[in-house]
Amino acid sequence: MKRISLADYEKLYFDEEFNVALCKQVKLSRDLIKREEKDGKLERVVRVSPDREIPKPVAKVIGSNRIEYTEYVQYEYGKHLAKWYTKSSVLSDKVETHGEVRFAEVPGGVKRILNGEITVKIFGVGKIIEKFVAADIERGYEDAAKFTQQWIDKNS
Repeated sequence: MKRISLADYEKLYFDEEFNVALCKQVKLSRDLIKREEKDGKLERVVRVSPDREIPKPVAKVIGSNRIEYTEYVQYEYGKHLAKWYTKSSVLSDKVETHGEVRFAEVPGGVKRILNGEITVKIFGVGKIIEKFVAADIERGYEDAAKFTQQWIDKNS
């Protein structure tokens, strides 16, 4: 298992070739809307669509069997902290997601730490939808961690 430095991980995390391959692996459709780097800062906007259907009870409430969202990320190189929020394609006035991703050096490599908040304001099912979304994100990040290590092993 190869290791990666914090500086190299920072570059990899925002590398487009890596992100395209990663999204394919974790079954996300991805469309880069904007990527702008200026004065050591990155602003990125990506439209994302998980390639899986959501549970039928949730689909009935939201009126769609798929959720697409747009992710907005702001990052300052060297600070190892990205701030993000998303806008859902459905019920955007009732769904709020935001948070941050930090990169930290740990013995033998780098740790990615995601903190976020998911709020769904739909009476009776909001908490159910929040739990579904959180579980889906956790699975995606676990799969992403495995793929990232494979990428590092293969490409370093």
